Amino acid sequence: MNDLPNPDVSGALPADAIVRALAGAVGSVEAAIVRLRGDDAEPDTVEKILAAAGAPDLGDVVAHHNTLTRAVAIADHRGILPEQEWTPIAELGPLLAVVVERLRAYAFELLIQAEPEITVSTHVALLLAMADEGRVGETLQLLVLVEDAATMWQRLRIERARIAEPDELSEVLSASRTLLVEHFEQDGELLRRGRRALARLAEGTPLEVVKRLSSPRTMRTLARLRQDLEDFCSACRADAAGWLVDEDPEIADALDSIDSPLKSVSGVLGRSLAKVSEARHRGGESDDEAGAEDSVPEQD
Repeated sequence: MNDLPNPDVSGALPADAIVRALAGAVGSVEAAIVRLRGDDAEPDTVEKILAAAGAPDLGDVVAHHNTLTRAVAIADHRGILPEQEWTPIAELGPLLAVVVERLRAYAFELLIQAEPEITVSTHVALLLAMADEGRVGETLQLLVLVEDAATMWQRLRIERARIAEPDELSEVLSASRTLLVEHFEQDGELLRRGRRALARLAEGTPLEVVKRLSSPRTMRTLARLRQDLEDFCSACRADAAGWLVDEDPEIADALDSIDSPLKSVSGVLGRSLAKVSEARHRGGESDDEAGAEDSVPEQD
């Protein structure tokens, strides 16, 4: 079912292909459930995030996800979703769609503050506030969980239309394609924006990097934020979808060094030396070319 992690959803795909693409959009929600409902999670985390995002109250989002998981298993096993299984969840899809839209917009709103025009020190302060007060990590995890629920509901809606409402199948498939396009395009940009924002910590001189990463609290918070992005990347199958194919390699290097100021300093020094070596190499080539031109004999 997960063989189409990054389909060409822009064209007219067969229903079965769209169902497979929906099934492969989100790889895992385990990290999301642990983060939102685990022993270390605050009991009202989900409610606070939905309120901050201006999203409607979902009730028990994990319970909804479990209900949809069970319904999908029944539909896959029987080849049809019984009426008594569809009726309790029929109205859930539009609500999930609104919540996904609001959560994604809220995550963008948090990350857009970390623009390159501001100083790095202000940038770091914003990242800390986003992680602690804005709950950007929890927001991403909730987005994963709700999106997975939305894709499952859409799969069930397709199966329902195939059997009970064939005249509506085309419209249902179009809605599913839109859901997939938004997931791959907007969530991909959300991940890239978050990674760029966090990688900016490695900018500056080695001394500046050490100073900004010298606080244990800062290091813990930023390392947690990095893990949040890694979990989001993994849950959304970003590698398979090619979301980071064109990313600047220095971003990955900077993120890998966040867990240690020494690694960050090594990264800064390495990049600086590479630039110096490249400049010298270019200068050497210019000198060689000039020498070669000087050695050409004059023509009579």
